[in-house]
Amino acid sequence: MKTYRVGLLVDGYEQPGWMHEMVDWFVHSQDFDIAALLVMSPDGADKSPRFGVRALFGTLSRFESRLLPAKQRQMLACGDMRQALPSESVPVLPLESGEKAAGEQDAVTALGLDLVITLGTSRATRSQMMSWARLGVWQLSYSDIAVSTSRYAGFWEVYQREDHTTVKLWRMGTAADQDELLDQRSFNTEVFWLKNQARAFSLGNFMVYDALQTLARAQQGVAPPEMQIMSGQRRTDPAEWDSAAYIARQAWLISDLIVRRIMKRNVRWRIGMFPSARQQAVVSEAMVLQPPKGRFFADPFVYTHDQKPYIFFEDYDFTSRKGTISVATYSDGAFRLLGTALNLPYHLSFPYIFEHEGVTYMVPETCGNRSIELWKCTEFPLKWELDVTLMTNISAVDTIIFKHGEYWWLLTNIDRTDGQSHCDELFAFFSDSPRSTEWTPHACNPIVRNPMRARNAGIVVSPSGEVIRCAQYQGFCHYGKGVSLNPIVALTPTTYVETDGEIHYASFLRKRHASMHHWHHQGGHTVFDFAYME
Repeated sequence: MKTYRVGLLVDGYEQPGWMHEMVDWFVHSQDFDIAALLVMSPDGADKSPRFGVRALFGTLSRFESRLLPAKQRQMLACGDMRQALPSESVPVLPLESGEKAAGEQDAVTALGLDLVITLGTSRATRSQMMSWARLGVWQLSYSDIAVSTSRYAGFWEVYQREDHTTVKLWRMGTAADQDELLDQRSFNTEVFWLKNQARAFSLGNFMVYDALQTLARAQQGVAPPEMQIMSGQRRTDPAEWDSAAYIARQAWLISDLIVRRIMKRNVRWRIGMFPSARQQAVVSEAMVLQPPKGRFFADPFVYTHDQKPYIFFEDYDFTSRKGTISVATYSDGAFRLLGTALNLPYHLSFPYIFEHEGVTYMVPETCGNRSIELWKCTEFPLKWELDVTLMTNISAVDTIIFKHGEYWWLLTNIDRTDGQSHCDELFAFFSDSPRSTEWTPHACNPIVRNPMRARNAGIVVSPSGEVIRCAQYQGFCHYGKGVSLNPIVALTPTTYVETDGEIHYASFLRKRHASMHHWHHQGGHTVFDFAYME
């Protein structure tokens, strides 16, 4: 028997696939049950945009939908919500708005709902909904536009080239100024509107899932992480000139990408190193490891062996479009490439190195194999063998493992949408051994829900146990815009707190598309990567 009875409020029977996905989540939930589908009929007022605006946006939608992967097209494609319900026994209750609704309040109250979740556009009035459920009414708002609509979700951020798009989850009050903000999260803004819209709807669903699971765990005294990003003021719906300007801006962006492809202009990553942990030393003291033509070097980790620094890094080949793990050392004022440490059938990057009981281990990114793998060094630095697969059937990148307190901790970036982005959420797991195949999820997962700081970019662990987690900052159409260094001040199975460090940009390059997205310090040496348009 499930604990909570939930009603879903929609504005019609035909609804997009992201709403159907939420129904499917409830079907598989152990604690929450869909107790009713509440269908609010139109109130007779035509609130749709003018004909010219509808025609322009309709043309735009048809064009951009062709650019979406199949999964995102399914999220936006409409179907009958009644067919998505877990069984025919779930009541479907048609509702009227305005004065016609007076006789329906008792019918909704009689359902004994614990919670009502409003999906999409809501025509119900606040006075109607206040008595519907014991825990109130939740509603998602997208892209800082008016709370009552999701028509243009994701549009404004693409139009204004903003780095991030924000989604908010509210508990509705008797008036707008009494709404309670339950959660707000962001993701890196996509290049096209409909792709950004699909991402917004997907994130909104996960916010609801996480909030519901937090509600179910409330009796255990586990609190979620604090909200970690603020956003701007709400905007009104876009006007006709905005859609025309959007098309013009997108045309310019596409032409620029085409010209770059024709001229074979790539963003090539390089590695810098200096004998210090000081950020100021980047410009004046860094030695640069340059990649040969047709390759880039990125994600460096430095490891001291026999008092010499060894740099393990991603060695990416533009022709094969696959990365391997290579090794270089530095002595007598120059870098020396030693060879390939790891070359597998799938892409490799982010070769995180650590030591345990006298053995050197590597946790490379093996997302291409849908796994997190632990490799053991058998002959330093070029011979490695697979020791154990820590996790399987998982879309995870940039994993770091370290000892803190009584546990070993694994921090990784998981893409719960399985194909959209690894940059938005950070997950933590703990175990008694770094070689364990049984990792317990942190009670507050995802522990970081902010694309400004979620994706790992390295780590610094001091001899005294202090931990600084390095994180990437992404920009609009700009992967690896900067790096922040964030001290972890509390890490237990039920708490996670880190201090937001300053974001450092690659402005010292003074070049177009200057980028920096990795930082690591060990044994008196600091390594980082940087890139620019060639």
